Amino acid sequence: MSLGALLVRLRPKWLSRFVSRPLSTATDATGPPAEEDTLSSERDRTDKTLREREEHIRLLLDSTGEGIYGTDPGGCCTFANAAAARLLGYADPTQLLGRNMHALIHHTRADGTPYPEEECGVFQAFRQNRGSHVDDEILWRADCSSFPAEYWSYPIRRDGQVVGSVVTFLDITDRRHLEDQHRRAQQRLRDVVASSPAVLFTLAITDERVQSLSWASDNLLEILGYPPEVAIGTDWAVANVHPEDLERVTAQTNEDLFTRGRSTLEFRFRHGDGSYRWTRSDMRLIRDDPGRPSEVVGAWSDITERKRAEEEQSQLREQLHQAQKLESVGRLAGGVAHDFNNLLTVINGYSALLLKDLTLHDPIQEVITEIKKAGQRAEGLVRQLLILSRKEVTQTSEVNLNDVITEAEKMLARVIGEHIRLETDLSPALGYVLADPGELHQILMNLVVNARDAMPGSGTLRIETRNVDLGEAEQHAEWKPGPYVQLKVSDTGNGMTEDVMSHLFEPFFTTKKSGEGTGLGLSIVYGIVKQSNGWIRVYSQPGEGTTFRICLPRIHAAVRPQQVPPSPPPSLRGTETILLVEDQDQLRKMLGRVLRSYGYRVLETANAGDAQCHSEGHAGPIHLMLTDVVMVGMTGPELAARMKPVRPSMQVIFMSGYPEPAIADRRILELAGSYLPKPFSPDVLAAKVREVLGPIRPAAAILVVDDEPEIRQFFREVLTGASYQVLEAENGREALRQVESSSIDLVIMDLAMREQEGIETIQVLRRVRPQLKVIAVSGPFAGLVLHAPEPLGAVASLAKPVQPDQLLAAVSRVMAG
Repeated sequence: MSLGALLVRLRPKWLSRFVSRPLSTATDATGPPAEEDTLSSERDRTDKTLREREEHIRLLLDSTGEGIYGTDPGGCCTFANAAAARLLGYADPTQLLGRNMHALIHHTRADGTPYPEEECGVFQAFRQNRGSHVDDEILWRADCSSFPAEYWSYPIRRDGQVVGSVVTFLDITDRRHLEDQHRRAQQRLRDVVASSPAVLFTLAITDERVQSLSWASDNLLEILGYPPEVAIGTDWAVANVHPEDLERVTAQTNEDLFTRGRSTLEFRFRHGDGSYRWTRSDMRLIRDDPGRPSEVVGAWSDITERKRAEEEQSQLREQLHQAQKLESVGRLAGGVAHDFNNLLTVINGYSALLLKDLTLHDPIQEVITEIKKAGQRAEGLVRQLLILSRKEVTQTSEVNLNDVITEAEKMLARVIGEHIRLETDLSPALGYVLADPGELHQILMNLVVNARDAMPGSGTLRIETRNVDLGEAEQHAEWKPGPYVQLKVSDTGNGMTEDVMSHLFEPFFTTKKSGEGTGLGLSIVYGIVKQSNGWIRVYSQPGEGTTFRICLPRIHAAVRPQQVPPSPPPSLRGTETILLVEDQDQLRKMLGRVLRSYGYRVLETANAGDAQCHSEGHAGPIHLMLTDVVMVGMTGPELAARMKPVRPSMQVIFMSGYPEPAIADRRILELAGSYLPKPFSPDVLAAKVREVLGPIRPAAAILVVDDEPEIRQFFREVLTGASYQVLEAENGREALRQVESSSIDLVIMDLAMREQEGIETIQVLRRVRPQLKVIAVSGPFAGLVLHAPEPLGAVASLAKPVQPDQLLAAVSRVMAG
């Protein structure tokens, strides 16, 4: 009740003390004059006291900030304080006296509808003879504006009868504004909680021990799968922590909260769907004013995705570590391979040459054969190291894995033995992969041998193939979405521990006894798969067997006509000139010896500079350059690029003992069209040379026409030394007969001869054999005619005396043109 209302309600009771006493009038003759004077004085004092009291109450009423007015039973104003006039927009309280207050200030509701007097709370003070309190209505000012008001209405009683009412009211505009602000803040808080990725909660505390949940935000259902009413006031939180985490969570929560005032934990929590989710809990202890723990406030966040990402990152770090180790081994293998391959080429090459020179029953033949076998085994070891380093030059083709498995199935059965059952499940619609068939066979063999060793007693080996399509959801750092061909090799053997699997693909790691394995088998599998742009996974547990899963990119195989393999050349021998460029002395000597043994003319050089000098000083043709790729000063590809403009018809074969052909993107293979990896045998070298040079062609036939025998003899010796076939004629008539009866490729014609001069003979040849090439040779006319041989019908000219290099160079240019 307001102060003003209380004063108004007290006023009739105070007055009753004075008006209830009987008073005598002045006309009462029975009383003595002295008594009459006494009564008059008492009335004066009473009136004064009443006036003072009324004035005091008026001051009290006008001093309050609440509006106060009184009404008679008809609802008209009988009094009003200053605050009532001010709040209602009137200058003086007297402006309200006698007016119907409901019609004046309470006639219309906030929504603009009329407000019947009988429904008014003030009216109810009369009708129901009891007070009323309203805080959701409006009052109207003198200027027809309104304001939200809270009012109290009480009946005024006299002698048990209601004689009016007193109304106290407040302008609650500021309060409503604050309430609206509070309401908006509360709604904002609810919106923040609802949109929060974390569940907000409070925990009760009893005897400095954390108890059950006392409140939780509504998003508990969305994030953790439980409605709040299920969780509050029960042991719900403790009951759903993973059993392996419960003891840690309980102990650490109490310890951290009551020592540090806060706690941050990560643990597994059972979701409403039954699965366990990784959850982060951030809590803070709240204390009351005396410092006693009162409650805990906190937030739960689902961090399952973050944990999954951390696990993937951990796996990626492990894979990176593995890749770095493999890369280190690969670099080592590449460096070793270069020198080792050079040595193996020498060892195997000389072994082959010795075996060719030995008779069938020579006692040293067996020794040389064993040397050759050891060299071949060493070649296999180098290839394994290069596969491990993923730098082996492979011969890829479109391959169907089913074909590889079917072809090897009988051999696999022999490898695993009769105590292991072999099962295959090969998809009939299996796609193709782009890979080296030999390497795929090696993958299969290594996995099968590994499975066999894991089943020393008995068991089952199962090989499966099928097409798989990996989508975006399955994307991983090691592979991209797309079509793949999957190979699965499973066994029912001993299985492996996580520690063993973490080292499984490391080079030279093995669980076998000393001497029973190299530790390279699975490393080689890993290297081949990675080199083929695929990926490999292993699944195993002790006692549960092991499954290797390999996926290689699937391709659409092109439909090609059946190709007949080229037939080998009838002979590996030749007479062409070969420029050999190799900086390793022993290897260069051995290669030169091998090539000469097959009939070739060999120009040996130790580096690119020497090779260029030999080329410039050699007048005849150079049919082929056999060069090492990596050399000091200038590489083989750089040398080939410089030599090509000078000798455009010269073929090139690159050879290298390095794991890759020395050179970005294998562009040397496109430049030369051929690459020969070391080590190689003499027969392989001879076959490659013959393949590049093409079938053996008869030596070019050259007709030398000169009437001086010494000149003809000189030309014959020079040309036959360069592998040309030479015919002779001493005059023009004999030359014409030779051309008619023989196959002649070139004529070297002296212009000045006794019986029939060269110029006349050339003119006849141009008519009967217009395609036949002629080189004009002369001494006396050199300064007059030979500078322009074309009018004579010749394509080139030589001035006597002719040097051997000049002769061979001219012949080479004419034959190449």
